Amino acid sequence: MTLAAGRVDVGAGNVYLPLVFTNKGSTTCTLTGYPGVSLLDSTDAAIGAPATRRGPTHSPISLPPGGSASAVLHTLNEGMTDTPCRRAAARIRVYPPDSFDAMKISARSFRACGGVFEVEAMRSGTGG
Repeated sequence: MTLAAGRVDVGAGNVYLPLVFTNKGSTTCTLTGYPGVSLLDSTDAAIGAPATRRGPTHSPISLPPGGSASAVLHTLNEGMTDTPCRRAAARIRVYPPDSFDAMKISARSFRACGGVFEVEAMRSGTGG
């Protein structure tokens, strides 16, 4: 399994970042529910609390070799509320659903703002 950050989508005061999981194995795997997500600084210390779950769960996703699924991170644009942004993250730590093995990717300066840091359940495809 590999992890990559998708394209950031910004609009109407919201920021969405897809986390894309791709099955690099030779057999089908299944993903169900929510990944665990935390923002990390350059020393791998957590920046604030982990992401909270947003929205309903979906049906289990069967990923054939080479198949992808995604979960979307959600926060607000800076200045949308009086709650300040967390400092910018260096990395995003992600635990795939039902896994105790973390994966890390570059945060590309992603930061949680407005007191909102949420993750949606897994869905088929790369866009959430």
